[in-house]
Amino acid sequence: MRGLIADLAEVRTPPSFAPAAHPPTVDMTPLLGTYRREGVVITVTSGSGGSPHLRYEFVDGMRDFSPPLELDLTPLSATVFAATGAGPSFSDDWMPVVFAALVDGTPCCYIGMRCAPRTSPH
Repeated sequence: MRGLIADLAEVRTPPSFAPAAHPPTVDMTPLLGTYRREGVVITVTSGSGGSPHLRYEFVDGMRDFSPPLELDLTPLSATVFAATGAGPSFSDDWMPVVFAALVDGTPCCYIGMRCAPRTSPH
């Protein structure tokens, strides 16, 4: 698609989202836990070998939409990560995962611009 847009409209798109070649070391402890929004449960763990890992699981009425996604996280900063393993239906090679807090201080995880508040810490 990028090539077609460049050829037909002479528009140059920015490079795809991806982590740096040498990602920073990040303490995942404050981000670990379970996050939930309607139809989705997101579980963030230290994974095997301590590397950040995210499980994205459809629940309730969306349970049969897709099998759970197992995503490895590569840090870009203390709160922004690149996830891989979702497949082309969700993103290009990498998709952003952002951790922030709501106005009331509730920790949350953003994937695909959708907010999932944390329901339980690690």
